[in-house]
Amino acid sequence: MSTTVAHLLDLLDRHLQSIWTGDIETYRQTTAADVSFFEWYISPQRIDGLDFHLRELAVHAQALAGVAGGRIEHEVLQPRVQFYGDTAILTYTLLIRSIHPGGVSHKTHHETRVFHDFGAGGAPAWQLVHCHKSPVATADSLDVLRR
Repeated sequence: MSTTVAHLLDLLDRHLQSIWTGDIETYRQTTAADVSFFEWYISPQRIDGLDFHLRELAVHAQALAGVAGGRIEHEVLQPRVQFYGDTAILTYTLLIRSIHPGGVSHKTHHETRVFHDFGAGGAPAWQLVHCHKSPVATADSLDVLRR
């Protein structure tokens, strides 16, 4: 695995972890201001800009704050990294594990995250510029799609 691939997979891990923990500073550092998202379970339309997701992070942190022992973990399954100049495309299946007093629940979906290196002078500065999420056909995802 190349150093750049390892760096991007680590960046992806920190970026995802910032969502679960409500770490707004890390999310800002790893996400471009003009980021775009397709999130099938939130909206049928493209979501543009960082502001929407900063509000979502605050909601995640509030939702977990009152749950003793509650936490979210993730695993990136079958990651693939492709490079096109200063742009990298990461594709994978995301497994999300929610641990709460009532037990553990799992959700999965496929993701494509596009990162661009805005760095100069040999100092990389990768940021997320686009994310597209697709459902994995499970009973839960089919229920959401049929509503």
